[in-house]
Amino acid sequence: MSGGYIANVEGTLPWDEALRGRRLWVTGGRGFIGSALVALARDCGADVRVFDADVRDDGAVRDDVLSFLPDVIVHLAARVDVTRDPVLRGPMQDVIVRGARHVREAAHEVARQHPVQVVLVGTCEEYGSIAAPFAESDVPSDPVSPYAEAKLVATREALADDGPAGLVVARPFLTYGPGQRPRQLIPALIEAALDGRSFPMTAGLQTREVNYVDDTAIGLLRAATTPEAAGRVVNVGGGEELTVADLARRVMRLAGADPGLLRLGALPTRAGEVARFCSDPSLCRSLLGHAPRVSLDEGLRRTIAHARALRATRGEP
Repeated sequence: MSGGYIANVEGTLPWDEALRGRRLWVTGGRGFIGSALVALARDCGADVRVFDADVRDDGAVRDDVLSFLPDVIVHLAARVDVTRDPVLRGPMQDVIVRGARHVREAAHEVARQHPVQVVLVGTCEEYGSIAAPFAESDVPSDPVSPYAEAKLVATREALADDGPAGLVVARPFLTYGPGQRPRQLIPALIEAALDGRSFPMTAGLQTREVNYVDDTAIGLLRAATTPEAAGRVVNVGGGEELTVADLARRVMRLAGADPGLLRLGALPTRAGEVARFCSDPSLCRSLLGHAPRVSLDEGLRRTIAHARALRATRGEP
């Protein structure tokens, strides 16, 4: 499979200069993607406030936003769980849909005082099981999980809202990197490689697009500083697409592990598995001027090095 890696996009405003001196209010800023976004924004000279309270508390959201009066809002906070369990429907709607409403309502009040750009972070899971590559103009199928369903409801509510004028929905695609939860595929593969353990998995014939966490964070910050994105849904992606089996082999090779540790086909394919999952990054490139900067091999090397460093601090080999 050919990758979507592009080193630079010419003729665009440097995203770091667009953030300098601006007030950025972030939910989910302690999470995997959020912590990378916060670090990058601060490096660029933004004044960043991370909201640590519960987004379900409308008073807490409103008070914190109005005490800071941000120029930019990035709403990342969500309960992330893509399992198909219908029991999750209520909790997902509660956190994701209500939380997004509270952030939008607070942004309305800020907009009465000065312009504010709002990035509501959706998910690529909103597209469901339609044919890939997924484009923003595609009509999603029925969501395959309560998480995806809640994200899609939040997106539709936001786009139907009459303000704030600067709201954009950004849909990041599959992201990996240092600090990701160990239950996810890439960190689980890295731990098995470093332990020298066998790794049972499916045949891995399905393809996935993967993006390094800093690239995803930069894409979201570009959405936050591109006024022309207002009122739009924009994919944040464009990383390399490859089969899951090839991704697993790549991790093993870069970690210096025996590829024979992979037990391809030891697990059955999950019911409802999507055969191909990747973005159409055209709008991301043309509107936001964004394309991945970190190649897959480089991103995996960084992630493996981070895992090794953590193990060293714990006295593990």
